[in-house]
Amino acid sequence: MTNTKPKSARSRKSAGACMAEAAVAVVITVDHVYLPVDASGNVGGPWAASDVSTSRVLKRTRLTVPADLARFLSDRNQAEILSAPLEGGLS
Repeated sequence: MTNTKPKSARSRKSAGACMAEAAVAVVITVDHVYLPVDASGNVGGPWAASDVSTSRVLKRTRLTVPADLARFLSDRNQAEILSAPLEGGLS
C-alpha cells in the first residue's frame, strides 16, 4: 500500500496575467532588465508573455508597473518599490 495524496484541481494564473491590477511606481536598480515598455514609459500587462516585444530599461529609470511585476523585480533585487498601489490602476 502506498500513501499518495489525492490530486486536486488547481487553477494557475500566469505571472503576467492582465487583470485590473493596481499600478506601482518603481525605480530600476540594475542595467539588465528587459521589459515591454509602452510609448508613455510604463509597463502594462501581460508582461510575462513570450510574444511581447521588450526593451532594455536602464538603471535608475522610474516606471509605473503592475503590482505583481513590482514584487517580481523587487524579489530579485532588480527594482525598488517607491509607492503603494495607485488608486486608478493601469489604464
